[in-house]
Amino acid sequence: MQDLEIIWQEIEATAVSAGLDPTKFTDTHREILSQIISFLQTPRPAVEHEPNGWRKWLPLDKNGGAKRPSAITPPAPIIICGEPGTGKTTFLNVLDLVLRRTFNLPDNIQPVMHKGAHEYYVTKRLLNGRAISLLSVKKWTDLLHFYTWDRATHGLVAADRTAFVQETLLPMRLIFADEVEMTGYSPTLPILAQHGLLVIGTSNQSRFAQLEERQVPPHVYTFAGIDLRAGTPAEAVVQPEDPAWAIFDHLQAQPVAQFEQLAYQQQQIGEVLFVRMAFDTAVRAPLLENEWATFLQTLPRQPGTPIVFLLDDFSLEILRTDYNATIRFVSLFDLIEQQGIGVLVRNQAGLAELSREALSHMKITIHAARGVPETIKVKTAVGIDRATSRIGQAGHMGHRLLKQAA
Repeated sequence: MQDLEIIWQEIEATAVSAGLDPTKFTDTHREILSQIISFLQTPRPAVEHEPNGWRKWLPLDKNGGAKRPSAITPPAPIIICGEPGTGKTTFLNVLDLVLRRTFNLPDNIQPVMHKGAHEYYVTKRLLNGRAISLLSVKKWTDLLHFYTWDRATHGLVAADRTAFVQETLLPMRLIFADEVEMTGYSPTLPILAQHGLLVIGTSNQSRFAQLEERQVPPHVYTFAGIDLRAGTPAEAVVQPEDPAWAIFDHLQAQPVAQFEQLAYQQQQIGEVLFVRMAFDTAVRAPLLENEWATFLQTLPRQPGTPIVFLLDDFSLEILRTDYNATIRFVSLFDLIEQQGIGVLVRNQAGLAELSREALSHMKITIHAARGVPETIKVKTAVGIDRATSRIGQAGHMGHRLLKQAA
């Protein structure tokens, strides 16, 4: 029987190393942990086999209720809601790492998944250099489809999906899922729950009608108000008197390497790999999250080597005049958060303008853009809020890794 207090202490310690401030944790965080531990301490029930030939999992009966195997009562998913920057995803990252280690739970999702001769590539998220199992709901959906689709018959084979869930996913017990939205994920989460997996997700939504319709209503918790991440955007800014300024100068003299349209310089100092790039190049090169992940794979480093991005000649003016650069900026910091990368920025011509207020003002530019659908504007503005918090966390991490390299 695992002791809640001992696990909670490990959660707090891991949170600090991940750039969270555990003094801001509330009773809600402890309640979520308590629910998960209670689930893990309950013996895993047997699961009925999902019949082959089903084209839809959990079809609705004539009264609108969902049919399901009678062998188990599906565990209610736990979904954490709240505004961007309230530490939802990072808290899940910490839970993922600590609980898998404490309860000896495997992470069976590998960077390359196989079905016969076919492959599906997964970009693993990192926390303190260690891979975690958390994926976006979209990626969980794509992974299920990969194992369900039969390329020979060009049809869906439910038995193949069942075999994957029961043989690969069920031993994991917990499924951590980011970006749970009201549409576009059903029936992925009901499928996982009906097989006896506990799904713990995050969302900017607060209602999940599809889960309720499938008779797996979630426990919804809300993180509100405070930003749990350590650091502020201004913390990422390097001043001329800072030791990091000399690191920028040192890398600027190194040979220039090229990845697609991204020019960069890199050097490992101590146990930390520093990568310098001009900010305008970084946000104007046509790189989104997957391309940035591929770029990381090309860097000459040992697995687990921490990375600090040095963004030189930083200027928000670039984002104010280039909508596409703003989208790439958000994608860059999504990847930075997922991989636990530190970030330091400087502006050689003057003080880099980087604050919550300045970044919030960016949303005015976003909403004033012409020829852009409103849904894209809203999504990008939410992304700016998300990136604002992540810049502070990445700056805090950057300074910590700088001390480690010294």
